[in-house]
Amino acid sequence: MENTLPSVDVPPSPVHLTVVQPARFTRMQLLLRVVVFCTLGLVGVSFVGLFLFAYLALPVYAAVRSATPEGAATYARDDRSRVLALLRWVAAVNAWVGLTTDRLPVRSPEESVALHVAGEASPPTTGSALARVLTGLPCLLVLMIVGCFGALVWLWAALTILIGERVGPVASAYLLGLQRWSVRLLTYQASLTDAYPPFSFR
Repeated sequence: MENTLPSVDVPPSPVHLTVVQPARFTRMQLLLRVVVFCTLGLVGVSFVGLFLFAYLALPVYAAVRSATPEGAATYARDDRSRVLALLRWVAAVNAWVGLTTDRLPVRSPEESVALHVAGEASPPTTGSALARVLTGLPCLLVLMIVGCFGALVWLWAALTILIGERVGPVASAYLLGLQRWSVRLLTYQASLTDAYPPFSFR
């Protein structure tokens, strides 16, 4: 009798990210990424640092904008679309940095990614927005741990691009999963969804 592990049901997320993945990657774009990393490093900036800044800045922005009942309604009505547009650009740059697409978008992030948030979130209050700095910590800490392994996967993917201008399916799935996880967390931090980001790459 064959032993099988029980399947674990992961609650579906209302935040959906898809990335236009190329048939092949180019060594020139890989070199460009390295130049960007080195340039940012010279001024003391890293993509991890930028992500942590967004993790803190998004709930603070939502809290400031929602300081009054009128502001909370305005945030839900007007700021939601602006913040979501910003997160689309973040996802597009992250996809390029994370080796799941090979071109930075020029006119619109939809050139390389599609980010959709299903449903409507409850209008945030100052307290509920700031509380997400704490409630998001478990998701952030686990993301940091799997992100450390992701750095090794990124290096392996970069090596396969140098050799054959390809990224293997396992490495590609891992890197894409990290990007989905991170954008879902930022969407939650921005109070664009009430659903807690699942601990899942899917």
